[in-house]
Amino acid sequence: MMKVLYRKSRWLHKMLGLILIPFLIWMSISGIILNHPELIAQIDVPSWLIPSPYKIDNWNRSSIIGTVQTSDRSIYLYGKKGVWHVANTNSIRFLGNGFPESAFLQKTYHLILLTQGKDSLLLAATDGGLFFSHLKDLKWHEIPLPGKAEKLKKILFVQNSLLVIGESNLYRCSLEQFPGPFTIVTPNRLENEKRITLVQLFFDLHDGKVWGLLGRLLMDLMGLIIIFASITGFYVWFWPWRTKKLATVRFKPQTINRLRSWNKWHIKIGAIVAVFFLILAGTGLFMRPPFLVAIAEKTLPAHYYPGKLSSNPWEHKIHNALYDAQRQRLIIATADGLWSGPPQLDRPFKKIELNVPIFVMGPTHFEALPNGHYRIASFSGIFDYNPSQDQAIDLLTGQKAKNISTVRPAELMVTGYFELKDGSKWITAHEQGICNLQGHPVHLWPVPKELNTQHTLSLWNYMFEIHNGRIFKFLIGDFYILIIPLGSIMFLLITLCGLFDWAYRKFRKPILQSSEYPEEILVGQPPVEV
Repeated sequence: MMKVLYRKSRWLHKMLGLILIPFLIWMSISGIILNHPELIAQIDVPSWLIPSPYKIDNWNRSSIIGTVQTSDRSIYLYGKKGVWHVANTNSIRFLGNGFPESAFLQKTYHLILLTQGKDSLLLAATDGGLFFSHLKDLKWHEIPLPGKAEKLKKILFVQNSLLVIGESNLYRCSLEQFPGPFTIVTPNRLENEKRITLVQLFFDLHDGKVWGLLGRLLMDLMGLIIIFASITGFYVWFWPWRTKKLATVRFKPQTINRLRSWNKWHIKIGAIVAVFFLILAGTGLFMRPPFLVAIAEKTLPAHYYPGKLSSNPWEHKIHNALYDAQRQRLIIATADGLWSGPPQLDRPFKKIELNVPIFVMGPTHFEALPNGHYRIASFSGIFDYNPSQDQAIDLLTGQKAKNISTVRPAELMVTGYFELKDGSKWITAHEQGICNLQGHPVHLWPVPKELNTQHTLSLWNYMFEIHNGRIFKFLIGDFYILIIPLGSIMFLLITLCGLFDWAYRKFRKPILQSSEYPEEILVGQPPVEV
């Protein structure tokens, strides 16, 4: 019985392994690169390597998420492709003087107009830091912030101060002292029990972050071992297969010894690191839809986290923020919910619930309006929320928001919102680009040719699209969403079968002495040597 099971397990390990070799190699290479964004931030991928669906059409793919319009009717567009100046509909230019040169650092999440006396300037929160530019020369200058560099998400006027929201910290500067110095004023959080999201745990296990830099390097090593196992697995299969096809060929003894040696290391190293392979495959299975839905809103007590958590409760969690001047509160949207606290930041923030659909990745537009309402957009849509009635209206349909999923994106994945001085109101959607409030695409400004020829994807984003399988959508359509879960399931089966085969060989060796690998090479070969 066990021998039959062993033969079936070995066959399954071989066949699934051969099918999965390209998947495992591209996932390993892309995963190693993604694990070190700081090392590749300056590297961009040339446009000829980018599939056509990634080219910008009607300012889609978050290339525009908002605008700033000045008194002279000049319009400044901002988004993941940086900041652009629209002097008129036929004159659009990229504001790159002094701005980060790499596509990775140019991503601009917020742009505001700041007036100081007779001088007006733009202030940009980007992945590359905080920058300001005088309108008179449109040359960017970086504003140094204390602490470790981080992605900046929002800029708010709070009373007489300027508050810059990063993904982990808050920075404050008096308007009278601008452009600095800024100080870190990150508040505490009031929590009965410190908890972490299951998504955070799985992501941190997957890339090794749970064990710090050594953990990330360990997972890099696992990626290299996966590549080694893929190559050796193919090699020890290919030559016996080739020998069977060439019926008049027999291997030399040294060739057989080499094959046995490669097979031995394939098995031994695989058995040693199998537990890490299971972690990679198991966590990877839940990092993309549809299995991501199962853990998207789940949390667990922080003491279950196998590594050391940061003392900063906001570490890499902040998505967006708004300042409600009427109610004198600051609301911070994070990976683990919404938190409200005083604008002075002198007391702990409390977790709150708003009866409005917000996609699991957080709000893309988060704004307090003069009438006391909030305008909230995400991949779940765009809504007008009334805090007094705890009620949200879908701005696309005019109906009350109800039964809208926050883990499955809507057909119109809203990435931003803006209004022009002529009173017109517009939204931006990830796939459709600029749309009116009925959700129909509208071509307000032409996309400059150089946006697709010179402003390309960063290497990190390119590898991210490969790693999550989305880059293959243009080839197989919506079936791309199955690449990661199916690959993860097959990788789990390969690892489990490999473990079983190793254990069977190790503990049932007397039975295998007469048939140990590579049996295909030793049996039934003709006398001709190569």
